[in-house]
Amino acid sequence: MIPKQSPSVQTLSSLAAAFDRLTGAASVAALTLAAALTPTLPALAQSQSGPLPPIRVEAPPEKPRAAPQAKPKPIASEARSASGAQKLPPIDVGGARRSARVIPTTRAPVGVAAPAVQGVPGDHPLFPATALGRGPTDVVGYFAGRTSTATKTNTPIIDIPQSITILTKQQLQDRNSIDISRALQYVPGVTVAQGEGNRDQITIRGQDTTADFYTDGIRDDAQYYRDLYNIEAVEVLKGPNALIFGRGGGGGIVNRVTKKADGERLRSITVSSGSFGRKRLTVDVGDAINDTLAVRLNGLYEQSYGYRDFFKLERYGVNPTITWHPLEKTFITLSYEHFRDRRTADRGIPSVGGFVFGGSSIYPGYPSPAPIDAFFGVGNPSVEAVNYSKVDLNRAALALDHTTDFGLNIRNQFVYADYEKRYQNTFPDQGLGFVTTLLNPVARTVTPAGIVRLDGYVNSSPRQNIFNQTDLVYKWQMTPDIRHTVMFGAEVGNQISDDNRDLSCFNVSCRTQRVTTPFWTPTAYFPVVFANPNRRRHTNLDLAAGYVQDQIEVTRYFDVIAGVRFDRFDLKYTGFDTGPTDFRGQLRRVDNVWSPRFGLVFKPIEILSVYGSYSRSFLPVAGDQFNVLFPTVANLAPQSFQNIEVGFKAQLLPALLLTGALYQLNRSNQQLTVNATTAILADTRTQGGELGLVGNVTDRWEVSLGYGYQDARVVRTDRTPTLRTPFFTDVGKTNPSVPRNTFSFWNKYDISSFFDAGPGVLGVGAGVVYNSKFYPAIDNVVVVPGYARVDGAVFVRLSENVSGQLNVENLAGARYYASAHNNNNIMPGAPRSAYVTVNARF
Repeated sequence: MIPKQSPSVQTLSSLAAAFDRLTGAASVAALTLAAALTPTLPALAQSQSGPLPPIRVEAPPEKPRAAPQAKPKPIASEARSASGAQKLPPIDVGGARRSARVIPTTRAPVGVAAPAVQGVPGDHPLFPATALGRGPTDVVGYFAGRTSTATKTNTPIIDIPQSITILTKQQLQDRNSIDISRALQYVPGVTVAQGEGNRDQITIRGQDTTADFYTDGIRDDAQYYRDLYNIEAVEVLKGPNALIFGRGGGGGIVNRVTKKADGERLRSITVSSGSFGRKRLTVDVGDAINDTLAVRLNGLYEQSYGYRDFFKLERYGVNPTITWHPLEKTFITLSYEHFRDRRTADRGIPSVGGFVFGGSSIYPGYPSPAPIDAFFGVGNPSVEAVNYSKVDLNRAALALDHTTDFGLNIRNQFVYADYEKRYQNTFPDQGLGFVTTLLNPVARTVTPAGIVRLDGYVNSSPRQNIFNQTDLVYKWQMTPDIRHTVMFGAEVGNQISDDNRDLSCFNVSCRTQRVTTPFWTPTAYFPVVFANPNRRRHTNLDLAAGYVQDQIEVTRYFDVIAGVRFDRFDLKYTGFDTGPTDFRGQLRRVDNVWSPRFGLVFKPIEILSVYGSYSRSFLPVAGDQFNVLFPTVANLAPQSFQNIEVGFKAQLLPALLLTGALYQLNRSNQQLTVNATTAILADTRTQGGELGLVGNVTDRWEVSLGYGYQDARVVRTDRTPTLRTPFFTDVGKTNPSVPRNTFSFWNKYDISSFFDAGPGVLGVGAGVVYNSKFYPAIDNVVVVPGYARVDGAVFVRLSENVSGQLNVENLAGARYYASAHNNNNIMPGAPRSAYVTVNARF
């Protein structure tokens, strides 16, 4: 029974219903007229960088009222396949609202080739994106209207109480972002660290991580460099959210959304070449076999050099996928990837200078004035033979998406991944010309200014991951003004890892672990082997989790998201370290942790939301890679992350989103590495804010802008001053790799009309990346200067099937330092670099 409404409420409902009918009819009429006047609209729409989201020809729907109005069907449901069977509409398992205003552009993206053939089987996506996996939908150029990664339900971005940055396929292509580190340089609040020259490593909101990486919402936490040849989008979710992702993710997570077999006909080959001998080839081939089966294949091969001496890179990957649609509401996807990466392991240059007195830094050191291409390490018999990083990845994923007749959506994902990772390196382990005193003249230490000390080791860290996730999503209406989207889920997994390390032996003697070389000849040629055993570690992790989440829509003005997750983290550790005081034996640690999440969204108008949220996550004491568990720390409570955030999101134009956030993130029991032999236990706090603008300002002008402010400091530590270091303190020191200010701006403009050319034929792009200074280590005794880098691009569509672009990075030729791992492994930024990319579609 519908509750009786007051006359004023009835009047408002009548007016709203009339407005819905009027705007819906106007939208249908406008679209019909556009279709009549523009016969080539389907061709232009197909020239977008990826499948356009299904678009409703109606005003943004409101919550159900006492007398709900009938809604027109999505346009996508009117398209038919080759056999004449009607395409299935997208299965919406998310919130009831669509994104505020999503209107696709009819202009072809600048420099993007259109499909060569229309009207043949597979020339449109056959299967809806929402049924093929998590990730962004309603994508138009740089803009994404919805995502299912943050909530596991397909929810409008404007309704999610969390800061999110989505790098769409068009953004990645336009900026020539071929790997994860290049892509994240344009994300506010994220700093790309050096990763010791063998892995992706980032800092998000002051929290360093090597493990908070995901693929289609499933953990991808091994340490390697990730390519984007098979990626549709990169999503960066800020703030801890263990409800969705489990352990870790203290500052946020990075999720790569893979390309799926959706039935679209694709015949694409991309070739890239340019500075430092880049030679890169990717292919993307896909089609619909019939109305129920689609296939797709992505492939990569690259062989390149670099701006650093002796650097070489070779990698290749192949990723076939298949989608089967056996029943009307059932989709099964199967994917397999083999990826191999071989490269020179390069840890950059050392610092120089600096003076510490009584435990307090009097003046800091800086990166040494070495040439940007100088390699500091050993090269006998060759640099590449001594210093290398290699990984072989084999990953298989099976996903099932089924919606029952009564509306329950069931999604199950099973993933098996095997990583064979090994790296070997030599590197500078000491600063040059560094002076320290402990108020004792005899104990004064001075490092020679012209001498570099080199160290080295070889490390093998294979890993095997098995995960299974099951999510159940059901939407139901409690009253005419209250609707629920309830999600229940469970995750189980097993991770088996090894961490084996042998140290360097110079001059055929394992008693000589380190050697020195003059600063002006940093590449030394001493005989070296790696035959000094250092550690043998093995871990077997079993994890199990259950979670529940409810997204509640209360009238058209309020959304509430609340949920909790329970994790059982059972780690069995076997260690055999060789030092006289090192641990040798077996330990087991079990953690049972609850992780809540709560958010409130207020929408005074349809295009604006204001939100507040609280979220929590945890990290067991074994750390990001859970390969260090000693008796001294085994009884410590897990690290805790607590985030309080307020923000807003405004969809200023149909495909233009403005966002902002303020937050405070507290982390407890954090283990911070001071140097090779010292670590401290600390509590830290990050306070900051972010602003972002992304999308289409006009149909010719696309932008992506971000600003981040971060103040990440130590607020408590387990170290105290001594008589020899009376001025020493950790409290107040800044977290490593956290610039106070980060800014990025990229924009692309279609200038075709200036040359009397058709839309999308010619365009230009320009961008800037700015990072203020940061400290590479928690002792804050070395400063890496801030920098600004300018990038540019030109885009051209040569024909309907061929397009090209020229990207120039560091256009002004600035000398800068891009990242660091510690005080003596600092990576110079690349000089001016130019790359030409040609894409052909058939």
